[in-house]
Amino acid sequence: MDSSAPAAVPWVVLVLALLALAGLAVVALSRPRPPAPPADPAPARPARPAPRWPDDDLPGFLDAPPGTPPPPPAPVAAPPEEDDPGPARPDGSGRAVAGMAAAALVLVAALAGVAGATGDGGEPAATPAPEPVAPSPPDTPTPTPAPPPLPAVPADPLPGEGGAGVLAARSVPLGEDGVVARLAFGGLVVERQAVGTTVAYPMVSVTAAGDGGAALAHVRLPTWNCLAAEAPEDPAAAGCVRSRTEYADLPSPALTVTRDGEGLRLAGRFPTYTRPIGTAPAYTGRVYDLAVTVSPAGPVRDGTAPAEGTLFLGTDRAESVDEPGLNVVRHAR
Repeated sequence: MDSSAPAAVPWVVLVLALLALAGLAVVALSRPRPPAPPADPAPARPARPAPRWPDDDLPGFLDAPPGTPPPPPAPVAAPPEEDDPGPARPDGSGRAVAGMAAAALVLVAALAGVAGATGDGGEPAATPAPEPVAPSPPDTPTPTPAPPPLPAVPADPLPGEGGAGVLAARSVPLGEDGVVARLAFGGLVVERQAVGTTVAYPMVSVTAAGDGGAALAHVRLPTWNCLAAEAPEDPAAAGCVRSRTEYADLPSPALTVTRDGEGLRLAGRFPTYTRPIGTAPAYTGRVYDLAVTVSPAGPVRDGTAPAEGTLFLGTDRAESVDEPGLNVVRHAR
């Protein structure tokens, strides 16, 4: 590392020059003033001539009769002044000498200042180049934060177990390659009784992100108790008695969604629950292994098309019913 002593030399010279300049100014101002010439004494009055008759007082009486005021006293000469220099007064020669000395010292101080500014007497130090500023990155869209994971549902809940329905109002963001589908199906048998059967007419909806992404399916199962061995097309006309409605929600990874071109297939074990009036949803204790296929039933316009599909429950199956505006599949673009 370079020493700072050479850089301090010019400043020392500058300080010494300023001190010398101050000393010369003090000397010039403190020179004694030449003594002033003595003041001219007052002119002496001429001596009175000696009286012709010294013993005669008549001349004096004639010069100063009674009642005449006495003559004023003669002025007393001031004593000679001592060699008092008085306040210092610089003369012309002192000013000239002090001015030349000050000019010389100012020149020396200026040279010392220039030398101090230029370091070792060379060229002035170059100003350090500013540090390069890194270019700001181009504006990029802020990534959308990933939604929190969906809560899992129990695989085999007990009858009356609580905690059901927490996913009833949830869905999955579609993103750039997601899909949403909704279908209504015909009746199928969900339970066989000693006398008759319990049939259901399922409705299924699903939202799924891109291939392999998160997915969530909702199932609604209105049930009827029928005396027939198979599910009739119109349960009310067949004399079936309306029973309760069961619901099921299943998220991934318990729900698997497979894309097949514009269609998809979803499968999983759906535990059902009911919504009794005045109480919280509760699981029924029943779990249905469901598989559903969905495909466009017509031309796709702006990513949307009517849908058709099939629902499988064990060995039973139900085809989608023709419900305009209800069966639809839509792909995000």
